[in-house]
Amino acid sequence: MKIDLTGLHTGVTEAIKEFTEKKVEKLAKFFDEATICHVTFSVDKEKQHVDIRIEYKSTTYLANEDCEDLYYGIEKVIEKIESQIRKSKSIIEKKRREGIDEGNTYKLNIDEILNEDK
Repeated sequence: MKIDLTGLHTGVTEAIKEFTEKKVEKLAKFFDEATICHVTFSVDKEKQHVDIRIEYKSTTYLANEDCEDLYYGIEKVIEKIESQIRKSKSIIEKKRREGIDEGNTYKLNIDEILNEDK
């Protein structure tokens, strides 16, 4: 997974970079090598803001968090992304398990076919 770190109105220190890379590596099990992860840090007057965007195949996962502590914000954003991934994965598995919805197919029984001619 490729990680892109950006700081808006703030610098990205080595400690923040290492911490972010360590936390994002938890998500690597869900993605392949070509996946791009954009992490943006910004500072407004009193609050710090963390955004994360992961682009994987045709899906984009987004999460953001306003916080006072940047490390706490990074952890919360990673939790949100994990939740989104697990939810989308369960939806895909459910569709695969259930197959085609029978309510969408039209079935005729023998009586309906015979009465159709009358």
